[in-house]
Amino acid sequence: MTACEISPFTVRTERSGTRFVATCQGEMDMTNCNLFFAAVLPGIADTVTDHVAVDLAEVTFLSAGGLRTLLLLLCAAHHNGKSFTVHRTQPQVRRVLDLFGFTTFKAGLVWETTMSPPGGHN
Repeated sequence: MTACEISPFTVRTERSGTRFVATCQGEMDMTNCNLFFAAVLPGIADTVTDHVAVDLAEVTFLSAGGLRTLLLLLCAAHHNGKSFTVHRTQPQVRRVLDLFGFTTFKAGLVWETTMSPPGGHN
């Protein structure tokens, strides 16, 4: 288990078989998104991992920067053939995810739309 800490936000990661779980606590904003990304990316890049889960049960605030980081991780997971889930969200965090459509994004569509070279779309 590893931890990245910047007050008032923490990310703890754990691998169990083919599953990688990042458990977050505190407020996710632009001051700590890079640490969150750096904590989760190794789980996505790991060739043994097939599922990456982000537990937001103890996250009390999610900024646009946090939302963007989740989207980048979703796309990276898709690109690397991993499933990616966000679960156990508090109501105020779930509302942000729902308002911006995160819970209905299709990773493949997002990847094709945002990461494909110009002219590569069908």
